Amino acid sequence: MRYTTAIILFIIALSNAFAQERVIDTVYTDTHKVTYVTNSSSSNEWGTKPSSPPPDYYSSIPSTSTPEDSLGMSAPPNKFSRTSLLLIAQSLTFSINYEHLISDFWSLSLRFGYAGFSEKNIKSYTDAEGKIYSFEAPVSLRWYWGRRNMGKYHYIDSEGNNVYKSSSQVEGYIQAQLAPVFYNVNLHRDSSEYKNKLILKETENALYYTVGFGFNFCYEHFFFGTEINVGTFIKNPKFQDQVKVYNKEYGTRLLDKYVIESILAVGWMF
Repeated sequence: MRYTTAIILFIIALSNAFAQERVIDTVYTDTHKVTYVTNSSSSNEWGTKPSSPPPDYYSSIPSTSTPEDSLGMSAPPNKFSRTSLLLIAQSLTFSINYEHLISDFWSLSLRFGYAGFSEKNIKSYTDAEGKIYSFEAPVSLRWYWGRRNMGKYHYIDSEGNNVYKSSSQVEGYIQAQLAPVFYNVNLHRDSSEYKNKLILKETENALYYTVGFGFNFCYEHFFFGTEINVGTFIKNPKFQDQVKVYNKEYGTRLLDKYVIESILAVGWMF
């Protein structure tokens, strides 16, 4: 028993001789805490006895960033390129649009659209029969007069920085649009029913302009919007002067000498 007690005391003394005293402390920051352990033995691998964090420790703590203009109307956009599918209510036709923001509040867009009137539609709207097909490529200059962040989230990146991102935005804009249009016309009018005989089988071109306004709701990559444009032709297609339109319902957009567009858009930002 006496030898056993001696051995235990020897082991305890040997352990104390090799053990290093440790001091544990906690540093609190704005978003998280850091626990560090310092060695208070007589020396370490640098030959010093650190009793506090390095002098530049506090300066190395990541600073907190805040989202820009989270409550105002001048927030920067989430993305600068957008593609969208447009539905034009007046003619019930679809167009494809590509838009690129050249700055935070200015953009250029190019749209491609196709529309057509069948023989049944032409006969019900006008004094002629036949078909009309059109292809248009409007170019738009758009100014975003306001953009507001509606929601945000944040995360800590691999370097410990707080990163804030806007999760949704609402935008308002006005725009000017210039649109060349190309027509494939195949119209005729039987002289037995009408005073003047008409045979049109040709390709024509025209040019119109519009001004308008719209709004977008954006959520990270996905967005939807609506816009209204009004304008008139700079250069009319010739068939408009040779065909009498007697049914002014919506849907006669190819035959009208003015332009009204009510548009719904669904798109993707990248």
